[in-house]
Amino acid sequence: MKNPFQESNACIECSPATPISRRAFMRRAAILSASGIVLLSPHAWAARSPDSDSKRRLIVVFLRGAVDGLNVVVPHGEPAYYDARPTIAIGRTGANDGVIDLDGHFGLHPALASMDSQWRDGTLAFVHACGSPDPTRSHFDAQDFMESGTPGVRTTQDGWLNRALSSFPGTHSPTEALSLGPTVPRILSGKVPVANIALGRAAEKPMPMDRPVIEA
Repeated sequence: MKNPFQESNACIECSPATPISRRAFMRRAAILSASGIVLLSPHAWAARSPDSDSKRRLIVVFLRGAVDGLNVVVPHGEPAYYDARPTIAIGRTGANDGVIDLDGHFGLHPALASMDSQWRDGTLAFVHACGSPDPTRSHFDAQDFMESGTPGVRTTQDGWLNRALSSFPGTHSPTEALSLGPTVPRILSGKVPVANIALGRAAEKPMPMDRPVIEA
């Protein structure tokens, strides 16, 4: 089984006239796995090497503020959807800001129009009406169970994504997994070390390694 977290080779060309801090480089390079090419500075590009297509990546986005799944992937072919949501339902197909039809029954929110082509070419799929089998009505417990991967068990110490990393053979470097945010989330906590990259203003703060005397 191949490790989907294994780093890909990249060709990086940088201009000495446009210096970039180590912190800023790491923050921007973190999206390399999600795109074929990423701009690091006005005169620097990072691109996948020719053989990188065989190296897979897993990107997990946890929407902690919740998301209304019925208004993201809309069951517009179900009359009960419009009956139950007379004021907040997404408009029908063909209407202004209406649903973008996928298969005659489900459709996309119009704000997600850019994803339609990926659905058409088979590189995008949706899993609707799925979730934890645990019946808890606590938002906090449910979130914890989703990250630990053990529904109903509050004593689990690590996250399922960290356990997935540990299942791959060989040594593990911290950059096999990157966490974007102020702290390492529950899903990545565990024995395997992971890299954490802050966002926003915190991402621009100099690190000790950014000091020339240390960097040299």
